[in-house]
Amino acid sequence: MIKLLALTAVLISVSWAQDVIDLRIQCCLVADVEFHGANMGSQDSKDITSCVKLCSSIENCVSITFNDGTCWMKNKRMGDSSSYSQGMQSLDMSCVEHCT
Repeated sequence: MIKLLALTAVLISVSWAQDVIDLRIQCCLVADVEFHGANMGSQDSKDITSCVKLCSSIENCVSITFNDGTCWMKNKRMGDSSSYSQGMQSLDMSCVEHCT
């Protein structure tokens, strides 16, 4: 019984941590904006949360643009420039760290 309660507490904790990450992403997300330039490369990503996790695991990745399953990682905050681009989602990683 104690092991089951401990496992339940861990699962709730993981779920809560994921909810906090998702809320921080939503707080920082810039919809319909593309960050241009400063590209470090791109990679397939299932969603914006996966894109954020990918960027956070790569040294010098400080912002991202995500659209249609592709995550573009940037080494400059907000890229070299930005513009309206329907369907794009962009995010400055420093915001995710500080948004509460």
